[in-house]
Amino acid sequence: MTGFVSASSFERIASGDHRGAIDAGWAQGRGAYGGLVTAMMVRALEAEAPKGQAITTITAVFVAPATEGPASIATDTIRAGRNVSTFRASLLRETTTLATCLATFAREREGALVYGALPMPEAPPPDAVSDGPEEHYIPPFARRFAFRQTHGPRPFSGGAEARVAGWCRLLEAAVAIDAALVSAILDAWPPAAVAISPAWCPVASVDLTYHFLRPLPVSSEWLFYDARASYVAGGLADEHATLWTERGEPIATSRQLIALFPPEPR
Repeated sequence: MTGFVSASSFERIASGDHRGAIDAGWAQGRGAYGGLVTAMMVRALEAEAPKGQAITTITAVFVAPATEGPASIATDTIRAGRNVSTFRASLLRETTTLATCLATFAREREGALVYGALPMPEAPPPDAVSDGPEEHYIPPFARRFAFRQTHGPRPFSGGAEARVAGWCRLLEAAVAIDAALVSAILDAWPPAAVAISPAWCPVASVDLTYHFLRPLPVSSEWLFYDARASYVAGGLADEHATLWTERGEPIATSRQLIALFPPEPR
């Protein structure tokens, strides 16, 4: 089984040219799940960014299944500034685009204004919460993580609220909670919308945007995740999520458009 760092890292052959492979062990359906695909592009872009600049936002669009096998990441500098730089990256299988993104990197800055309106929900500590539920572990990639749900109905339970929240972490030891891992964890949970589905159904990310709120990496054994679907209709769900450290410090937020397909027999 390929570990997270290896699975999300491509070799930099030259400026803008990164080569590697997509591992089947991180699959959801036909291809690697969107969190890993985004993490791959994050790592490639970090290798191209000016020294002292860190990723602040990324918007990824998933074009085709990122199936197992050799692949490349092409990066393009849209503008490299002293304080802020903008990049484009695409995950490719030969000439076929599998995913593409825009990302902004910036130097850390100090501001006179401080305001916080992202309090972590009250929740029992991770050790007081049972592992699961088992529906979190349906995709192969999800078995690389631990999930301990504290809020919201069980996935695929026909609940009244489109929400999922709880504690999570990568099962591998000694992996830094950096921008790549945050990207992966923010997409590791089942979509909040499946809590209102009465039966299992396939899902796929159409696009996602992450905003990174504090310098990374951070130190935290567990991370707390809370996602809610604000609107579900026409086979699509608009979802918002936040990720915190155990100390209640917000790390990043995400917004996703998720495709929900008709239920299939399992």
